[in-house]
Amino acid sequence: MCDQWMPTIELPLSIEQFRQLPRNPAYKYEYLGGKAYLSPRARHYHAELDLQRSPIPDDVEVQPAKPQELVELIPLFCGAFRSIQPYGSLDDEKREEAARHALERTRNGGDGPLIEQASFIALDKDKRPGTKIGAILVTLLPDGDLTDTESYYWRDPPPADCIKNRLGRPHLTWVFVSPLEVGHGVGTGLLTASANALLDLGFSQLVTTFISGNDSSMLWHWRNGFRLLAYPGSRRAMKERWKKR
Repeated sequence: MCDQWMPTIELPLSIEQFRQLPRNPAYKYEYLGGKAYLSPRARHYHAELDLQRSPIPDDVEVQPAKPQELVELIPLFCGAFRSIQPYGSLDDEKREEAARHALERTRNGGDGPLIEQASFIALDKDKRPGTKIGAILVTLLPDGDLTDTESYYWRDPPPADCIKNRLGRPHLTWVFVSPLEVGHGVGTGLLTASANALLDLGFSQLVTTFISGNDSSMLWHWRNGFRLLAYPGSRRAMKERWKKR
């Protein structure tokens, strides 16, 4: 998961300064010996969307995201996540390494087979025609209980025809937009393009994942109609899974 890039943060602060620190739910805050220690404790939440066909806004231009071109998205990825955890605490060099790792993992099937037909890049139509300003990458997860974290990984190599025969569930693995274009409908336009493509492939739902503390992502999912699923680590969900065994 991407939270492997969340470092433990150590800050020399007075107790008064420590108490004034803004809290991010993805971290545990402790104070000892004149220092603040922020330890990662990220939680991943999942949501699902019933797909509906919609027209792509005229002011959003998209093109297919080809696997061999994903490396070109590294600068865009870094810019989009510069102030968002787990990448916000990294220096520029480390953030670029993390971006390369994330995109290569997606390209190579580490997040499940890439559904190329439903993955797109958004291009600037006005200020810098042809410039990449956003991307959405959709992969295929195995079918299973969405409240069980194990259902988000393929235990065995997926069949070669898994996408064609819909042997799994589409997952919105990445969606990111240039900070200069946030709030202009680019992300929603990309989601619309993916939804239409997935419907053409015969899928009816899209699953997504976001990390605790990423409020902008949570609100974006909510505005676009995603329904929050039970947290996999909750005691209630764990009891239900044990009952089924």
